[in-house]
Amino acid sequence: MTHSGQIAEYLATPYASGAVSTAFPAETARPYVTIAIPTYNRAALLKGCIASALAQTYPHFEVLVSNNASPDDTAQILDQFSDARLRVITQETNIGLLPNWNACLANARGDYIIFVSDDDRISPALLERCVALIDQHPQLPIVVTLSNLHAASLGQTRPPRASRTLATGVRDGTAILNEFLTDQITVNMCGVVMRTALLRERGGIPLDLPHTADVAAWAPLLLLGKAGLVNEACATYTYHDDSETARLGVERLLRDGRKVADLIAHTAETYVQDTQLRKSIQLKAWRCFARRGLITLTDFRRSGAGMLDMLSMAWHFRRDLQGVSLQAILRFVAVSLCPPSLAARLRRSRRGTSEQLA
Repeated sequence: MTHSGQIAEYLATPYASGAVSTAFPAETARPYVTIAIPTYNRAALLKGCIASALAQTYPHFEVLVSNNASPDDTAQILDQFSDARLRVITQETNIGLLPNWNACLANARGDYIIFVSDDDRISPALLERCVALIDQHPQLPIVVTLSNLHAASLGQTRPPRASRTLATGVRDGTAILNEFLTDQITVNMCGVVMRTALLRERGGIPLDLPHTADVAAWAPLLLLGKAGLVNEACATYTYHDDSETARLGVERLLRDGRKVADLIAHTAETYVQDTQLRKSIQLKAWRCFARRGLITLTDFRRSGAGMLDMLSMAWHFRRDLQGVSLQAILRFVAVSLCPPSLAARLRRSRRGTSEQLA
């Protein structure tokens, strides 16, 4: 079944996928925003995620958790909450990561939705900042906020890159997308609010892009007209070395990157009327994911891959890696020529020096 078909099936029977253990009382007003938390087997992290969601200063929201048949203490953690704004659906069997996201989308009651993974956190003012922009331009397709990046293995959090040219406000969506594609802003799914009906109409979260499904869901919405930008950190995205995405093979990572670049380019072909602007967006999309492809290959080499294996992979995807800057290519060559064992020692040395200086 396609992801569009799956969404339609969920919408036809909203709670067929699981039991609702907590629900809004009948007299409670319909929420304007759904904070969707798909979760699996992360009870220790889930509690903090729900707490950050419930701490929003904006009042008209719901928190929807889809428990993907977690075998750990997730159910017990959920039972600790008695807040009427929290709803829980429980999958009878593990339906997979991205289908669980689509289960959240199908069951959302809000006009807008934001997906927050169980290991991510959102700031108390996130919804308030986003809704303030939507009030300026009703039916806004999307509002993008910036996100910190937390490396779980290092216990370190890095602040986001903030735009030097775009202030917080309602902007042309292509301008915001341009900032993302040129690495001028740090955006992750946990900081993006989207119009629920529009995301459903577009088929929900694509199941065939496990590495880039999040970007494939939100980035094309920026090409539909006006969009909101909150040019400050309103969320924290957590990266785990053992995450489901991290376990994907390098070939899959490279292929998915090219596919999402092609998706952005195709959407621009449909919605961007200005020829010069359309070609600029398409070129920047391909270059963006070519740069990310080189980073993927660099990580592949650092993880212990032999030089021949890495170069063979680069040659296989050579078309997808075109258009990157000379600086990026030189950095890639330098890392490729450096033996992984030596690179690891250099990284440990730099980290030790940084800790001493701190």
